[in-house]
Amino acid sequence: MFKHLISELKEALVCLQPGRVTLGYPFSPHNPEGEFRGLPQFDCELCIGCGACANACPSRLITLQDSEDYRQITVLLTRCTYCGRCRDVCYMEAIVMSPAFETATPDLDDLKIEIWLKTLRCRECGDVIGTERGIQRASEILREEVGIKAEDMIWSTLCFRCRRRASLQTPALIEELKYDWLNA
Repeated sequence: MFKHLISELKEALVCLQPGRVTLGYPFSPHNPEGEFRGLPQFDCELCIGCGACANACPSRLITLQDSEDYRQITVLLTRCTYCGRCRDVCYMEAIVMSPAFETATPDLDDLKIEIWLKTLRCRECGDVIGTERGIQRASEILREEVGIKAEDMIWSTLCFRCRRRASLQTPALIEELKYDWLNA
């Protein structure tokens, strides 16, 4: 018994010598280091409602729903694994991974984000073609980087079906198709 007591005292002395081995986390704040991926934060002002984040989320926590005049983006962070895929695919960089990792809350609405964006409809058939911000951003890119004039972007108010129908009715395309058919 005496031998056992001496062994335990030696072990206790060894443990006390190097100092604390664990963090005092619950009682003192812990700041994660470097590229830590915590809770995603969404910048509603930058979001264009493209839905890339919803397609990339492996947990399917991000959903899009079009109503009469708005697109609702709902983010439920209750089961978020902090994988960062939503951030990686966001073209507008509207999603950043914060260092926050504690999501304990008595109210689940604290872990719910809703973004409402005004939609645009096709001028021919009335189907939703995107959000105002998304169409605006695409038009800016085409004007600045490609050099397309604003008056040449009439197609931006048409859905894909109506664009196809309109392009098939252009005289130049009809002549080209006739030429290809006759010379085949």
